[in-house]
Amino acid sequence: MKPGAEKDGDKSSKKRKRLRCGFSTGTAATAAARAALRLLLTGRSPSVVAVRLPLGYYLPVFVDGCGFDGLKAWARVIKDGGDDPDVTHRAEIKTSVRCSRNRADGSRMLDGITGEGGCAGICVLAGKGVGVVTRRGLPAAVGEPAVNPVPRQMLALNLVEELKLHSCTALPGHSKNTEPCRSSMPHILLPFGEPFPGSNGLLVEVEIEVPRGVELARHTLNPRLGVAGGISILGTTGIVKPFSHEAYEDTVRVSLSVAASAGCRQVVLATGGKSEKLAGRILPGLPPESFVQVADFFDFSVREASRKGFRGIIHSAFFGKVVKMAQGHPYTHAHTVPLDLGPLADAARRRGFTAGFCDEIRSANTARHALELLLEQKAISVIEDVSREALRQSAQIAGEACSVRLLLFDYSGNLLMDVTQ
Repeated sequence: MKPGAEKDGDKSSKKRKRLRCGFSTGTAATAAARAALRLLLTGRSPSVVAVRLPLGYYLPVFVDGCGFDGLKAWARVIKDGGDDPDVTHRAEIKTSVRCSRNRADGSRMLDGITGEGGCAGICVLAGKGVGVVTRRGLPAAVGEPAVNPVPRQMLALNLVEELKLHSCTALPGHSKNTEPCRSSMPHILLPFGEPFPGSNGLLVEVEIEVPRGVELARHTLNPRLGVAGGISILGTTGIVKPFSHEAYEDTVRVSLSVAASAGCRQVVLATGGKSEKLAGRILPGLPPESFVQVADFFDFSVREASRKGFRGIIHSAFFGKVVKMAQGHPYTHAHTVPLDLGPLADAARRRGFTAGFCDEIRSANTARHALELLLEQKAISVIEDVSREALRQSAQIAGEACSVRLLLFDYSGNLLMDVTQ
């Protein structure tokens, strides 16, 4: 090999490090709103806008198109998820913006919008393809657009900044607008914060639309979480990191909040869709909200479930995950935690199985292979020992106030173990 040449492993490692970040639906909606407001204020169509992110720096976002529709201006942004495999990647996010003020008699043009009388601010409306919250436990209240707290802050911060940059004291064609705000649509009112020139009595109406939102939402957790009619406008930093742990942890956290708000006393932590479905057959009396897919986040999900006050935790998993849980790994993904079958072989040795059989277990190709060997030798006691050790690890994390149970399935979907601490 030539000096300086890379091994294949080095190349793949560097390729993984070069995964491209993207931006959230919250950033996309904010960029579109900022572009539409700029067009409304200046008459100029921006091709790119700088969105101020929660951490204080700016991200340039390309504007896919903008224009006028009567007294409203609209802009469209194509959401770029980078290399993250998210269903909203390349989704069109469109906002329509208009501004209005008090009538001459001092009354609001947005009668009934919030019941807050003469408040000025930013009214965010859920247009086509943006979900509406129907259950408690989510970051937004029931009946509100599914726009999470950080995107709300981003919208307010960026639109106020735009209003300050471009004088809003005179909005030609808008100050005498008598068309009422469409208060029948799901909406929220965001305050401007501190007053600024031209803010008195000003309402900025922002309608967010995701044309394919209803279709995209079918491929998300929204239907089971209680968000109807479209996707959620999400984001915590405004940036999407590929395969982000934080994003999945947020999903688990929200799912547990929904279960708690629905009155569930116990929660089923399934490692995936198949184990969740199998657990549902064993536990037909539990409401659907109590089933949460936690993937590889063993430690996090147990701690979060305990923190939210659930009285019981039920794990539903296959053998490979249970082996790693028994070894106390907080995160069980194969890329992070290679499978180590040595402790399983040691458990077989303690049960009196031959050294040759224990060596077979230790050198098995996969967890499935090891399980096949155990079942061939009818080593149910070893499987039970591993299951109980996994349960002990979970109980140690959950604390005394929470009972724990484990449903272990074989790879054909049969229940192998049902053990309780």
